[in-house]
Amino acid sequence: MLNRAINHYNSALTTAYNRIDALEAEVTHFQGELTRLPGENVASKAKVLEPPTFVGSENKMHLHDWLSQIALYCLVSGITVDDQKIVCALTRLCAPASTYMKSYYDKVQAGQGVRSWGNFAQELKNIYRQQDDKERAKKELTVLWVNKDLAKKNLVKYTEQYRTLARIVNYSDKVHIDKMKEVILDELQNVLIIYEITN
Repeated sequence: MLNRAINHYNSALTTAYNRIDALEAEVTHFQGELTRLPGENVASKAKVLEPPTFVGSENKMHLHDWLSQIALYCLVSGITVDDQKIVCALTRLCAPASTYMKSYYDKVQAGQGVRSWGNFAQELKNIYRQQDDKERAKKELTVLWVNKDLAKKNLVKYTEQYRTLARIVNYSDKVHIDKMKEVILDELQNVLIIYEITN
């Protein structure tokens, strides 16, 4: 009877060991399958080229697209802290864009915090919105400088447009006076001459 009990337990242990071996084999098989399935690690394994260098208004890539490229590159590279994102972006800026962001370079070199990624991106957007406004104003002023018809037909409208654009650009008064002389009526040119003489 004792032998029968020992045999029964030995058989039960052998069955249990065999089952454990089978389960371990299944676990190993499923682990192999999991590595082949797409999952959350796919992004970290994806290859993304480094973002291009951004120089400013004359860049081939618009600022919005460049900021998106930086954000995507940081995501895939595992750069999640704002300071690190900003440092990554700073490495991809060249003059004149890098000149506008000098305060950020100074803070990074001093080991100080550089605020949030959102602030950094917004500051660049504000700068280049102003730059774009200046470029557009310069182009519109160039058109006004040769638009004698508008100056003759509606001088008030002409001067209002001119004044609005002149506030945006950084031209000297002399440039404005010289250009106005070319388009306004002779009587008004005499007024400008008196203005120049009396300064």
